[in-house]
Amino acid sequence: MEPQAKQLIGRNLKLAREMAGLSQEDFSDRLGLSRATVSAIENGHVAIDSAKLLLAAKVLGRPVGDFFKEQKEELCLLYRAAEDVVPSSDIRSQFRVLCEGYKELEMIVGVADAILSPPEYQFLPSFQSRPLHFAEQVAISERERLGLGQLDPIPNIFKLLDTNGVRVFALPIEQNGVFGLSAFSPHFGPCVVVNNKNTTERCVFTLAHEYGHLLMHRNLYVNHDPAKERNKEVEDMADTFAGHFLVPEAGLRDICAKSVGTKDTKPEDVIFLKHHFRVSFKMMSRRLKDTKFISESTHAELLAKAKTWEQDDKKEPAPLPIDLVKSWQSACRFMHLARKAVTEGMISLGKLAELIGQNILETRNLVQTWRKELSLAPA
Repeated sequence: MEPQAKQLIGRNLKLAREMAGLSQEDFSDRLGLSRATVSAIENGHVAIDSAKLLLAAKVLGRPVGDFFKEQKEELCLLYRAAEDVVPSSDIRSQFRVLCEGYKELEMIVGVADAILSPPEYQFLPSFQSRPLHFAEQVAISERERLGLGQLDPIPNIFKLLDTNGVRVFALPIEQNGVFGLSAFSPHFGPCVVVNNKNTTERCVFTLAHEYGHLLMHRNLYVNHDPAKERNKEVEDMADTFAGHFLVPEAGLRDICAKSVGTKDTKPEDVIFLKHHFRVSFKMMSRRLKDTKFISESTHAELLAKAKTWEQDDKKEPAPLPIDLVKSWQSACRFMHLARKAVTEGMISLGKLAELIGQNILETRNLVQTWRKELSLAPA
């Protein structure tokens, strides 16, 4: 193997290992090599044989071809400090494959520069002394920028962000305690994945929370040890942003004045409001408390009542009658680009499988469904 090829493969292996959150010791154990040998490979001093390279690709969740490419830019992830569980390397790899596939599909179809990324509202502690107030103001600004105003609920946050520069994915993540994950780089832009194994209401909040990070904390998207990434202030800011973005104070006061009144707030009122704003019972109760519409004691009573309805924490009291995630996924931008690219002969079935992170059989069945729909469409 040529020296330049050894260095390129070694560098790409190291980047992929770090992206997957694997230590050099763990990586060497999985490959059946000594740590010294892996270090030599990553530094370009020793060539890796083809069998071990195939195994490395499987361990890291990457196509083998990735290790021969000049990698110009890596997606950087941000892990939620509110979660004690770090997303597994498989989840992070799958997310990365989808983000890169999304960007490549945009380029193939010819719409790579058609949508601008959302603006950055960088929080600078040296200049802004009130982080939660800053997050609230960002939410207000974003609602205005997106044409939402300060009164109306967001019909579907997935559709909203999907068409406004955020690459959104929803996956059934089996790892307990993982609600979502976001990534950013100048080339790939802002990306979010939510765990659709959770309730619709939880997915809505997760997307809004991660969007807050992408707006306010873009400078924190750097690849380092996720286990050490715990910043409560940053998480509180993202939660505050999500609350004000999904349930603006002016809108909450307006609908309460029209439909709830000034008497004691009952669970039925919270259910009405949560359905209006399309959020969880817990979040709606919290917004009522934060706006001083209800007292601390009433807030506690409402949450206690909700627990008597649903003993399972993974269930939502009085769930939304519509699954916002599924209704968005049926016509989301990512799958439209994939469908257009393959049905119009821009890419092969194998290439599509690689871009959307599925096996050939799953991809073939998907494409057959698309072609059947096209054949049944009226002329």
